[in-house]
Parts: sequence; C-alpha cells; structure tokens
Amino acid sequence: MSEIIILQSGDAAALNPTQSGFAHGFGIFETIKLSQGRLCFWQAHWQRFYDSAVDLGLPLDHTSEGALAAIRGLVQADGLRDGTLKLSLLKQGAGAGCYVYTRPAMAATATVRLQLTTTNPINEHSRLAGHKTHNYMENMLLLESARAQGYSDVLRVNSAGVLAETTLANLFFIKQGRLCTPALSTGILPGVIRAEVLRLAESLAIPVEEGSYSPAVLQEAEAVFLTNSSVGIRFMDTISGGGLDLMVPGEPLPLLDALTSALSAAEIKNSVLLLDD
Repeated sequence: MSEIIILQSGDAAALNPTQSGFAHGFGIFETIKLSQGRLCFWQAHWQRFYDSAVDLGLPLDHTSEGALAAIRGLVQADGLRDGTLKLSLLKQGAGAGCYVYTRPAMAATATVRLQLTTTNPINEHSRLAGHKTHNYMENMLLLESARAQGYSDVLRVNSAGVLAETTLANLFFIKQGRLCTPALSTGILPGVIRAEVLRLAESLAIPVEEGSYSPAVLQEAEAVFLTNSSVGIRFMDTISGGGLDLMVPGEPLPLLDALTSALSAAEIKNSVLLLDD
C-alpha cells in the first residue's frame, strides 16, 4: 500500500532512517513544470512515474485523478503560480510514501556551455537505466563540478563511449537538416519533453533519427540543444572536453523556430489548470 503525503511550503518530512527510502535512496521522482497556474504535460509525467513504480516494484495505489486532486489542493494552498511540482515515491517497509511538494523554479545558468566528459560513463545495462530514481548523487557531483568551472551542464557518454545525455537533460542536435538524438537503448532517461519534441518533429515533417553517436559527430552539428521539463528547449553554443573544443554555429534554422513554437503551443494544450487567472 502507499499513501499520499502532502508537504505544504515550510513543512518537513519525517523519514524512518532504517527504511530503504531513506537508507538506500530506494525511490523514484518526477519534476513537473508549473507555469501560470498550469501543470504542464501532467499525463505524460504521471505515466512515466507509474510505469517506473510498476517496473521497480514500488506500490502506487492511486489513479492520476486522485494524485491530481491532491496536487491541486497543495498548489492552491501555497498559491504558487510558477515553479516546480515534485512527486517522490519512497519505499517504506512493504509499502511506499508518495510525497507531493513544490519548490521555486530552478534558475538557469547564464552560460550555454557544455562540458563533455568520458571518464564517468552512464551504465546503459544498469537495472535503473531509464528510470528517474533518487540515486542522483553522481549526477549532482558532476553538475556541481562543471558549474564551478563555468559550464551549464555535463554531457555524458555511456559505457560503449557513445553520446547519452546530460545530468539534467536529453540531448538533440541537427546534422544535414536531420533532427538527431541518442536512442533510449543508450541508457538515457525517456524524457517527457524529448518524446514531445520527437512527436512534434514528425508532425512538422522534420526528418528524425534516434541512434548511437560518437562524440565526434558533434563537430558537424548545425545546432545542439537540450530538453527537459523545466526549460523546454535550450540551445548550446560551446562544447568542450573529452577531445572536443567546438563552437556550434549560431545561424537561425527555420525548422528549429517551428519546433520551438510548436512545443510552446503543446505545453499549453497538454497542461492542467490548477489556479484560475
């Protein structure tokens, strides 16, 4: 069995240190954008959360409607129109606790520089590959180190040496007019915005390719961007490290303008209104 635990602004959570949620980081989470009182891409986030719970054996005895009702009550109580809604499902004995809480939106860095590292590869064969789990310490260590050096994020490869993702986002690049992104088989997280960008590209007749790419392929990229639920699409202009030191061309590409506009429209279409204007 699982229970929903609402944490209003200023509340603290009580966790039993002998249970796996605390002691081992045995849990999953979702980070969902709240924009102008709207919860963005709710159904896609809930489905990924639910699928991971089932696959990892975490009980989640709630429907999306029941969880959304709890979220609506929390957002209305906090009066938060813009920010981030968090869901955390932590193992507690034979059951689990589903914590629902908010936080202010994470500020984006001013830099748009990526640091490529090949020394800390993602294990695409890990049991946790493709899941957003509370075992996130490695990502945070890499991110903190990169930002201390003036980078916005770290671009990682997997154990096969092919491009994977950053600590916070999925990777896309444009090559010869084709939208390219690492395949899910590389061990990356199946990002909600990644999936939406691929869907929109197909609707816009933009050629799409999911595959395995060596870092050197970025030397020929016409544009490089990252996607996650907080920022949507964010373009990079510099990638260095791991044998690369390149500036990405800054010329505007009409297909990317169309894709960015379509994503903005899709965000509104696929949102749930929690606070009235």
